[in-house]
Amino acid sequence: MELRQAIDRVLLGEPLRSIAVAHREEVLQSLGMESDEVSPRDLWEDTGRFMNRLCRELGERHGGDQRAGVALADWAKRVEEYDAYDALLANFDAFEGRQHFLQRGRQLFPGPLTAHWGTDD
Repeated sequence: MELRQAIDRVLLGEPLRSIAVAHREEVLQSLGMESDEVSPRDLWEDTGRFMNRLCRELGERHGGDQRAGVALADWAKRVEEYDAYDALLANFDAFEGRQHFLQRGRQLFPGPLTAHWGTDD
């Protein structure tokens, strides 16, 4: 799946979890494999890199767009990836649950990486 296609799907309301699964399936198919032939953990590293790039693009190019913010918040609930938290907290100022994400992100990542996220106020 191309990054642009994934962004379009997110902006149409598709959850990032669904995009991650679809990306993994496409990679498996490109390798001539079926999902029932491999471990559920296989290719998640590749999928994780793709999802981190997707989160970055959503934050940087669609910061403030509620559709992207909702998708990023839902994804950040499921993962402990800096790119997801940073894309969300650095590019979306006001959304439901921001305080929770700020606190959780600061627990997960060193202070210098989170200083630009704002305050807990």
